[in-house]
Amino acid sequence: MKKTPERVERLAAEYVLGTLTGGARRRFERWMMESWAIRQEVWFWEHKLGELAARVPPVAPPASVWTRIEQRLWPETSSAKASTGGWNWLWAGWSLMATAAVMVMAVLLMQQPEPSRQPLLSGAVVQKDITDPLWLVAESGEPGQLRLKPVAATPAEGNQDYELWVVPEGDGNPMSLGVIPVGKDMLQIRLSPETRAALSVSRTLAISLEPKGGSPTGAPTGPILHITKLHPLE
Repeated sequence: MKKTPERVERLAAEYVLGTLTGGARRRFERWMMESWAIRQEVWFWEHKLGELAARVPPVAPPASVWTRIEQRLWPETSSAKASTGGWNWLWAGWSLMATAAVMVMAVLLMQQPEPSRQPLLSGAVVQKDITDPLWLVAESGEPGQLRLKPVAATPAEGNQDYELWVVPEGDGNPMSLGVIPVGKDMLQIRLSPETRAALSVSRTLAISLEPKGGSPTGAPTGPILHITKLHPLE
């Protein structure tokens, strides 16, 4: 599928609206990770549609809506109310109380603060004099689901491996995210709450050259080959 500007614009809007699902959504997320321009298009639609939603005035539902809700929740009560005229005042009072309870619950739910959502991070590991990035890095789906896509990276030579690290802010020790083999497949890395918290502050990753299987000490022992800064997607 060609990434024409028109198709990217349409898919970005569908992605933000939530109507893009299944394999098409996963493919578009890969496009986002590979292209800064596509991530910018998604950002544009997030702000555009967010502003549009803020302009929609609230609409009070008609009384018939509450009646239908009452009939679905308490069908026996509704049928008895219709057939027993002497108890109409009782059912009317119950309906008012039920409606009031539903409205109070709705107000309480609307007043609950929304959980704070950290922005997703993305970036690229680059090297001087190389046109293509070595790796593309992006969180996908939710904070803490990190993807690495090898682009121009080559496997480590000899009996060595690359190891990925979170570089914390200040004087903290680097936190290992494990060995990153180089191949055709995209790497999936699950960050712990501690490593994601550190990454959200520093937004810095590093890659070192280590013995096969990774650092034996829990800290970088070989040369630091690359340091990259990640950027928020929203």
